[in-house]
Amino acid sequence: MSRNKAQYNTRQVLELAIAVDKAQGFIKSGFGFYDHEADKRVHDNKTCILNFMQGVEGAEEFTITKDCTVQADKIVDEFRHELVAKKMMGNINDFEQNVLNSISSDVVDGFGVAVLASLPNSFRVLEKRQGLDEFFDQHRKSSEFVGKIGERMRFPVHVQDVKFIAKYAIHLVTCLDKHGNIVKFFFNREPDIQGILEGKDVILTGKVKTHDVSKFSNCKETVFNYVKIEQ
Repeated sequence: MSRNKAQYNTRQVLELAIAVDKAQGFIKSGFGFYDHEADKRVHDNKTCILNFMQGVEGAEEFTITKDCTVQADKIVDEFRHELVAKKMMGNINDFEQNVLNSISSDVVDGFGVAVLASLPNSFRVLEKRQGLDEFFDQHRKSSEFVGKIGERMRFPVHVQDVKFIAKYAIHLVTCLDKHGNIVKFFFNREPDIQGILEGKDVILTGKVKTHDVSKFSNCKETVFNYVKIEQ
């Protein structure tokens, strides 16, 4: 690191990142906004951390609790285990390398603060992905194709996962029917259906589009289109 750059204690930043995330969720760097209803500026998480640590006048106060300390231990352990393995296999990406560099250093600069500020949210994504991996492992041998290509069906499913694909501004919804078969569909009629559908039992109506063994999950999956959902 350059000597001209301010440096911050890594552990303190991470624990503060967890406290900020608990208080306001995750707001990406540069995406702060003015809350007209509360009549105040809501800063992104990185800015909240820097303002607090630099003692900026009027900076919002955050309390580092014992839970923050425990969560910090868990985040460091999980990411170190995950990313060291990826690095050894040669498939670590730039963001992951920055995470590994940050959690392995005693101090970080402003860029490192931005990386650490994102870790509570990244950890949620990691836990969700690990849970989905376990879900596919569990149903790899039992999942069978549903219906016939072109057939329109109506049946109950449990919504296991809703993933927003930003590149296409669309949600990929993964479901399980009552026979343990994996069903998927794309949905773009609602800006944020994750909190609405994920973990819910719904009635799905749609037309069978494809039967495929997924390259991602190695499971037999049935993809539907022209979908209608009833709760």
